[in-house]
Amino acid sequence: MYAARAKITDLEAQNATLTNKVEDFEADRERFEAKTASKDKDLHAKDVEIVELKRRLHEQT
Repeated sequence: MYAARAKITDLEAQNATLTNKVEDFEADRERFEAKTASKDKDLHAKDVEIVELKRRLHEQT
């Protein structure tokens, strides 16, 4: 009975550790996705600016 209880306690500790790792991973993934979304927004704004500058250049030539 003692061995079974010790094994249960050990598995509960492993489960808690894995749960924490999953939560950390999910938080990291959310931060990464937020950064990526921000960079995508910036790139889109730069693309719009480039198109506008090319249009102006074409008008001048």
